[in-house]
Amino acid sequence: MLILIVSAAVLFWFVGGPRYVLEGVLAARLQRPVHLAANPEWHWGKQELRFTLPGLRVGPAAHPQFSASRLMVVLDWRPLLHGQVQLQQIVLDAPVLNGPWKGAANAGGAALSLPGKMIIRDGTLRWPGVAGHTLSLTAVNGQVLAKGPSQLAGGWHWRGKGGRWHFAAEMGSAPALFARNISLQVGTTLDPTLLQVAIPTLQSAAKDMVLPTLRVRWQARGQGPAQLRLQALRLNMAQSQLAVQEGALTVGDDLALQVQTVGLNWKILRGHLAYQITIRRLPQLATRWGLSLPKWTDPNALQRLTSTGTIQLDNPYFQWAVTQSELDDSAWTGKISGTWNPLAIHVNLRVAQLNLGRYLPAPQPGTASPLPAVPQQWPVTGEIHIAKLLWGKISARDLVIRSTASKARP
Repeated sequence: MLILIVSAAVLFWFVGGPRYVLEGVLAARLQRPVHLAANPEWHWGKQELRFTLPGLRVGPAAHPQFSASRLMVVLDWRPLLHGQVQLQQIVLDAPVLNGPWKGAANAGGAALSLPGKMIIRDGTLRWPGVAGHTLSLTAVNGQVLAKGPSQLAGGWHWRGKGGRWHFAAEMGSAPALFARNISLQVGTTLDPTLLQVAIPTLQSAAKDMVLPTLRVRWQARGQGPAQLRLQALRLNMAQSQLAVQEGALTVGDDLALQVQTVGLNWKILRGHLAYQITIRRLPQLATRWGLSLPKWTDPNALQRLTSTGTIQLDNPYFQWAVTQSELDDSAWTGKISGTWNPLAIHVNLRVAQLNLGRYLPAPQPGTASPLPAVPQQWPVTGEIHIAKLLWGKISARDLVIRSTASKARP
């Protein structure tokens, strides 16, 4: 009988029995197909249990979500006797992650914790849909510690461009996630410091990620620097919520934006913010961002825009309240509201003085006024009250421009 049992065990091992059993267990926990290239290997030490999974693949063979030529896991075996899993170390050789990961939020069973040490060798990350393009991180090498200095580095490719990146942080020993001196540098051969991100401290509170301060600096060759600073940022990925107490964005000398009391749910497009913005040399800034503006009569038009107000979103509704704005010495206030699906805009604005001659040629006697063509389907309703209008030799006071719903069809 003993010989039969031993023979069955040997046969079970050589035909890949442990491999198939583990594939089934992992597939049930991860809720997707799991494949191993060979039987797992393990070693039972005095204080740890070490096992290795060769040729791991999660997901279908044609489009796996995750794969690794070798995955080694080191566990403290004593907590296992009490049904707890404590990861001491994870080593990933040639891991490939095709994001985003759409697995179960909780695989069930024993609670998992972050490993004390994670080592990544020659990793790859592919993340489609980043601003309409696929972001690829390649040749990722480094380590992440639960407590102590962590760093990762590799290459990046996005929108036909590429370069190198480096991430570093000092992980803390708090019960929840805590890190300080977080830095991210992204560069190219021509711009080695293209993007710099600095986060002095980061911690988790309940389900929120809290960043007291976030600073981002970006500068491409031949262009002025752009800087973003956020104060009291709170991020909840599970609920798709973002809150910022105060923020500032500057782009060279052309744009300065300040926001306060920002609250946003990007999943349902609901939020609010108060803002203050100053834009100089608007045509040049638009060209820098790949936009085009029509040629105006005065080449110095649209050189300075200032505005303060509030914005509220409640999908599909929006409301923009302009407390005070000024464009080329023309002050205006009011509200712009409506929906974006379908597009319907209602305006109620008051303009103190408008010199239309800066933008359109002044009308000549005996000729029609060169007004811009209005689209057949015009989604704008409401009225604009202009206290004083100047256009060449034309001068008008208390002019009211009304727009009603268009019934025209293309």
